[in-house]
Amino acid sequence: MQEIILNFIKQNAVEIIWIFVLFFLGKIILRLIVTHSIKLADDGDDSHTSQKEKRAKTLGHVINSIGKIVIYSIILLMVLNLSGIDISPILASAGIVGLAIGFGAQSLVKDFVSGLFILIENQYGIGDKVKIGNFEGHVIKITMRSTVLMDNEKKVYYISNGLIKDVINMSQQKKS
Repeated sequence: MQEIILNFIKQNAVEIIWIFVLFFLGKIILRLIVTHSIKLADDGDDSHTSQKEKRAKTLGHVINSIGKIVIYSIILLMVLNLSGIDISPILASAGIVGLAIGFGAQSLVKDFVSGLFILIENQYGIGDKVKIGNFEGHVIKITMRSTVLMDNEKKVYYISNGLIKDVINMSQQKKS
């Protein structure tokens, strides 16, 4: 068994090195992108963590997670291809499975994308008083999937981000 592995490594040494180089290069680039995006949101206020910084860290976490999935998937496909496994059927199957999941999880994807835009556009943040549809209260939690509000009577409302059409943010005021 060791002999087979050693022969495989000898025959494919250059390709194996390239896979390692691409893996580490991908991780470094991903880390730089995430770090840079968080630094862009730094408003210089050291007294407390601003909403802008929290939003940037959340987006950084999302970008990091998606980036890692992409990097690991590409490396796995490269290793399989190097091993002599035809990856064409895998890629075709992944496309079909992705399409099926996309149709089956449409609401989940819609919630996720809507949550991403809520964070990017800074429509509201934790602690803001908002009115979303018929619900009014303070935002106590924002995830990529939902927004959680608490009204004055301490009732908690969970609203799917994909269902949010219009938002009135009573905490944001235009500065003239």
